Amino acid sequence: MHTNPRRATIATAITGVALAVVAIASGSPEAALASGALLAAVAWGRASTRGDVARARRAGFEMVWREQSRRARIGVGGTRTFVAELRNRSDRIVHVDALRAVASEGLRAEVRPTELDVLPGGFARIEVEVTGRRVGRHGLHGLALGASGVGAAFEVPLTFANVLGIEVVPRAIASGIMPPRGGRMRADPAVGRPKNRRGEGTEIREIRDIAPGDSFRKIAWKASSRRGRLMVRELDVEERDVVWVIVDVSAEAFVGPVGESPGDRAIDVASGFVVERARHGAAVGVALVTDHVVAFSEPARGGEGLDRLAAIWLDAVDTLGADRCGMPIDDLLRLCIEHARPLDSAGLADLPRGDIDRLLARLETLRARAPFQQPAPRASQTNEVRDRTVRHYAASFGLDVPGRDSGNLAPMGVADALHRIHRVRPRPTDVVVVAPTPTSVPAELRDAVALVRRRGVRVRWAAVDARIGLEPTAHGTAVHDALEIELREARKRSNANLARETGARVLEPYTLGPRAPHRYEDVAEPVGEPTP
Repeated sequence: MHTNPRRATIATAITGVALAVVAIASGSPEAALASGALLAAVAWGRASTRGDVARARRAGFEMVWREQSRRARIGVGGTRTFVAELRNRSDRIVHVDALRAVASEGLRAEVRPTELDVLPGGFARIEVEVTGRRVGRHGLHGLALGASGVGAAFEVPLTFANVLGIEVVPRAIASGIMPPRGGRMRADPAVGRPKNRRGEGTEIREIRDIAPGDSFRKIAWKASSRRGRLMVRELDVEERDVVWVIVDVSAEAFVGPVGESPGDRAIDVASGFVVERARHGAAVGVALVTDHVVAFSEPARGGEGLDRLAAIWLDAVDTLGADRCGMPIDDLLRLCIEHARPLDSAGLADLPRGDIDRLLARLETLRARAPFQQPAPRASQTNEVRDRTVRHYAASFGLDVPGRDSGNLAPMGVADALHRIHRVRPRPTDVVVVAPTPTSVPAELRDAVALVRRRGVRVRWAAVDARIGLEPTAHGTAVHDALEIELREARKRSNANLARETGARVLEPYTLGPRAPHRYEDVAEPVGEPTP
């Protein structure tokens, strides 16, 4: 059991050592006795603290969440307070300080209070305020604290592993799709924004003179007899928009402050556009891409479509699959082992060293207590069963894993998504790509855009600026201004080249809908004042 001395204890130990040096140098027995007494007091305080905390843990000093469910959903920038209890079943007061939450980087967790006393046989109420910073499935893994007796000279750091799963969805999804209190009809909208096209419908669009190629079945005989010439009926077929949104979620897109990186902005813009079109009755499909398609959700309407639009964004930052993970499987296994030690009653100490199969079986047993019971991520073909078990454990507890860089292959993922959209029915009427513009347009992307546009589908490219979220340094303003000008001109050239090569309309992301408010203050970590 590790112990940490307090400041007063450190000062006492230093004083005792100094007196011992003085006693040795001067041969003074009084200084030697004083130094021995101080050092003995420090040793006794350490042993007493370790004994008290060990007795409290054996009697039942634990943390439990006072929540009905182990999983919750909040929006980016949204806040929710979770209640926990520290229970002390021993016969001694336990003093707790430096109380903090252990959470994923996609969350910001603040604990109140940070210092308290837990009475014998009692409990203490703790509030954990959680703010969503990045879309995805994240874990609030537990609490870390320093435990000791009242006035003790040492404290024992403890970690209570009790995981809550937090699903963070985009702001537009949280405010526009989640049902309000009292419920709401989650069916097809009563009104929408339909459009009509000529075809074999039931509604008359117009009556006009016959033209070459018109079928005799279209002739309006009564109107023709009244006018003395052949007239035909032009009918309308009502159809609603079928919109597809393609979003680049490569690892490079999430470089920058959490919640304010280009990838976070792209998801924010795309989700707002998706919700707006769904509210107007359009069937909306979403494709998330890196250098390949990682999530593909076909268009749907009504309650099924709304729930689907809320869930698909959770896969945007899921980097645990073998195709997206930037961490070797050995390092991922070590991360899972460190996470599993506090959860296991024996701390995994009863497992034979080197027995991987028994270790993975224990991880699979602990996974039953995880908040996210999702299908296993894509596994590698090498040792597929073991690989799947490790990745499934990490995904079920929402562990943070870096993503694999896709380099300059992101346009290939967009091209792959366009080919798949071309084969899906119903036929799309509008395709919007939310991604940075490539510096050079590969032939595969050019052919894919031409294939979709050939069928009369409008293709638009919302060019995400890769510089957003990156603040200039306090010094070197001239260098920053020069780089800013160079990057802005390079972006203009890329936009013009993309429009010329593919024929897609390039536009600013904010034009897809109402300009979103600057939300960095809601999700960023607090920082100090810049130095002059």
